Amino acid sequence: MKSKHWIIGYFVFAMTMLIFVGMWTVKVDPFFHYHKPDTSTYFYSLNNQRSQNDGISKYFDYQGLITGTSMAENFKTSEAEAIFGGTFIKVPYSGGSYKEINDNLKVAISHNRDLKIIIRGLDMGKFLNNKDFMADLGTYPTYLYDNNIFNDVRYLFNRDVVFSRVYSMVQRSTNLSSKAGISSFDGYSNWMGKHIFGIRTLFPNGVEVQEPAEEVELTQEERNIILGNIKQNVTALAAEHPDVKFYYFFTPYSAAWWQSLLDAGILKKQIQEEKIVIEEILKYNNIKLYSFNCLTDITTDLNNYKDTIHYGEWINSLMLKYMYDEECLITVDNYEQYLDEELHFYTTYDYARLNEQEDYTNDYYAAALFNEKISGISPYKMDLSNNSKIDFSHSEISDAQYNGDAAILCQGSLQRNMGSEVSVSDYLRDVEYVGFRFNIEDISLYRYLVFYGKKETNHGQPGVYIYNEAGDTVSEYVINYQDLDNEWHQYLIDISNIRGKVTVIFNGGYIDNTGSSDSKYIFSNISLY
Repeated sequence: MKSKHWIIGYFVFAMTMLIFVGMWTVKVDPFFHYHKPDTSTYFYSLNNQRSQNDGISKYFDYQGLITGTSMAENFKTSEAEAIFGGTFIKVPYSGGSYKEINDNLKVAISHNRDLKIIIRGLDMGKFLNNKDFMADLGTYPTYLYDNNIFNDVRYLFNRDVVFSRVYSMVQRSTNLSSKAGISSFDGYSNWMGKHIFGIRTLFPNGVEVQEPAEEVELTQEERNIILGNIKQNVTALAAEHPDVKFYYFFTPYSAAWWQSLLDAGILKKQIQEEKIVIEEILKYNNIKLYSFNCLTDITTDLNNYKDTIHYGEWINSLMLKYMYDEECLITVDNYEQYLDEELHFYTTYDYARLNEQEDYTNDYYAAALFNEKISGISPYKMDLSNNSKIDFSHSEISDAQYNGDAAILCQGSLQRNMGSEVSVSDYLRDVEYVGFRFNIEDISLYRYLVFYGKKETNHGQPGVYIYNEAGDTVSEYVINYQDLDNEWHQYLIDISNIRGKVTVIFNGGYIDNTGSSDSKYIFSNISLY
């Protein structure tokens, strides 16, 4: 009898614990399977597309949606909101098929009557997928997508969900110093910080040009596959929901991708595929279709790409603006001319020219160069020879420096005591600097500060400090002299989060009195983008 009671007691205890764990999973719901996030109590991290996107689409409040594969992951919803208005979500599916993305859009529309704008990338390499094709991405959390409450046990009692998410989120909520909320859609799935761009990354040994293979034509069977894919997974939803605006765009791959098609003899075939897609999409008035493939200043500059197809986030920003402004819009009247231009350029382009381009030291310099097109604000290059706007200290104008432009030569080191409790930024602001100082009336207009510099001798080093009107340091950028050679280098500072009037100090001297008085550093070509 005792063993029977023990078994019953253990069973009751186990069931009680399971119910307790399940109730907490439902309450916190890190994957939004049952309800919208409780952002007043818990902090939610957006970091699992296949597990979270379905719930995001069902329960979040929004009027606009951005989706696609990894080609859409670098979009920023804050930019879409500023351009189009309303509230946006981003639900990308890395490596996803047209069907997977369309299935999610069906869910979004069926659960959100306020959804009015959908921005979606159409990957050009996926036109020929079968209409029901689903990418093999390992174990798929189908239990989060169906209406079967019984297989929810795979979510409610999932070890990773319970311990890595629910438990840690509950623990964090009890910490008074931790804030509740949710991570930004701008950063959701953004992969910019993980990769390096430019020709040296794509082609360490240079681009090889070879004799193209014989051209292959599109077959009738392939035409039928494309139409089946597009009708089911691209246009059918637009036909069913004429009150929703669909902004579709062809993902702008690099010229190196087009070269691979040319080499394989399938470039003309790719254009034929694109024509079928365009002609089907143009039947629907609530779809706006865009292509940026003929913006060859983008596609031929490999500084915009981490591989032959994935572009930097500045291209996503530019596409948002162009879509709103209806630039690069494909219409019934212009699509044949567009296809002819696209075919002509990529079949006749001298791909060996890719080897001649500069590989930027700072990947975001490409973003800086595009900022005028994105923001409409022209770059501002400082006139270093205009002494009326610059305060000098232990420095002087030096002619014919980087690219023959004027520069400022800084000589000496700070007299700040080694180990001083006064920070370098405070010392520069209140006591002295070895360099120059100037004001910017409204830095909010710009996103990047770019300059070139070179150590001349000894302990010369670049230090750039930005102060707001209250005198607080809002940005500082320092390179140690030990890490410098005597060559010119380009430097870039992200100033996109700084607002209002600021004071900028460029210091070229060592940070305390242990540095040599003969130390020299040169600043040149200072520009705001």
